[in-house]
Amino acid sequence: MPSSAMTNQADETPALQKIYRKNIEGNNQNTEAGSKNQKKVPTFCPLPFALCLLPFSFPPLPLSARWQLIFPRPSATIGRSMQSAPASIRQILVRGTNWLGDAVMTTPALRRLRSSFPAAHIALLATPRTTELFSAAPFVDEVIAYRRKEEGPRAFVAAVRMMRARRFDLALLFQNAFEAALLARLGGAPGRIGFAAQGRDRLLTHALTHPPDHRNRHQIHDYLDLVSAAEAACGVEKQSDQAEDITPSLTIHAAHRAAADTLLQRFGLSKDARPLVALNAGATNSRAKCWPEQHFAALADRLIDQLSVQVLLIGAASEAANAERIIAQMKRSGAINLAGQTKMIELIGVLERCDLLVTNDTGPAHIAAALGRPTLTLFGPTNEFETAPLGLRAEIMRAVGIECARCMHRDCPIDHRCMTRLGTDEVMKRAVDLLKREADEHEATTSP
Repeated sequence: MPSSAMTNQADETPALQKIYRKNIEGNNQNTEAGSKNQKKVPTFCPLPFALCLLPFSFPPLPLSARWQLIFPRPSATIGRSMQSAPASIRQILVRGTNWLGDAVMTTPALRRLRSSFPAAHIALLATPRTTELFSAAPFVDEVIAYRRKEEGPRAFVAAVRMMRARRFDLALLFQNAFEAALLARLGGAPGRIGFAAQGRDRLLTHALTHPPDHRNRHQIHDYLDLVSAAEAACGVEKQSDQAEDITPSLTIHAAHRAAADTLLQRFGLSKDARPLVALNAGATNSRAKCWPEQHFAALADRLIDQLSVQVLLIGAASEAANAERIIAQMKRSGAINLAGQTKMIELIGVLERCDLLVTNDTGPAHIAAALGRPTLTLFGPTNEFETAPLGLRAEIMRAVGIECARCMHRDCPIDHRCMTRLGTDEVMKRAVDLLKREADEHEATTSP
């Protein structure tokens, strides 16, 4: 369980639980309202597209046969066909998640998948944004970029043809979208394992449901459950009862460090000159997750005054203006805005070079934690029990006594108290503690 400044959920009153339920139930309405202020992204519904595609992608079939290909009747034969030695599973396709943080959280499951199927070729189908996270991962053999957002239906057709040509034995779906299950079905994988979400049960040979205690259960366990289902379906012997390591991990390689060093040198920075502290003040999919800009500015000033650190602001291109506003509010000069200026290979390298990351609940928080770097994540409307970054040096903070916390709203309908009441003094104290521990550990490892 992540360390935090918060009340214990088990001690909450029934009235408070009622508030949580009300907030979560109202989230859909709030999301619709918030989406009016966000850029509209064209959506692609794969089912009608697939029905039209079948006559051209495969030998002509009558309509009833096409429907049966997409929605097969449950068959015991499918299940039995996977009940063989794990060594007979030669090709596994994993449909990865789309968000950075979610992708990092799949790494414990991917490690276990590799351990359970050591002879299999494991291919990870991932969005271009997440592929670099796995470029040096020892637990996958291949990372395939799935450009569905960029190329639309053409990418879907290409992925179906690729799967059918390569004859994957098993498809493991970390993504819960209907399209992922349809892709696996049309791609011809005999075994298709995923959660029964979005009405895709009949496309899967093994459809899982969430356990009753799913709320407040870390999302990492969902991905591990899918691997457990694959192990059971393929007759893999149960692993040791020893406590499983569920800490995410990312492998850094020389290219990451070289890219980061080149970027930092462009701004006249050196890793060894003074401590590097990164601030991630944005959140791509939620304004409610953001700690106030003036708080970040005040924190940056105090870190510079008291510890003479070099402050970097990181984030997506859409968050560059947010970072500029923070720099404009600072009383001290020298902070550098890297928001929108880092490719993924550079971002990974920069985070590995940093002595501390202070961040909202976003993807870079998970990346830094998985790299073993000191990471302080500030939580408000999201549930840290389910999605907190995990790592040996990862800590979280949230304001205490906020009745409507963990509401899951993307835009706060009231006064944003879950974030505004988290004071700069408190965050500064935790940041200083993390930096001191990092300095002590570095001295201990480098001293003769």
